[in-house]
Amino acid sequence: MRNPDLDPALYPPIDPREDVPDDPGELLPDTPDVLPEAPTEPMPDDGEPGGVPEPA
Repeated sequence: MRNPDLDPALYPPIDPREDVPDDPGELLPDTPDVLPEAPTEPMPDDGEPGGVPEPA
């Protein structure tokens, strides 16, 4: 299925037989080499502000 709104000069069709590059930077050049640490997930409420209530 094709999307007629996409310009083929900007979005060329993908060939599934083409090899995938070893370096993901070729696909996403703006991605940093090292990702930042993931944020800490809130834990069930232990009386501290910002806690998450226990599930029912």
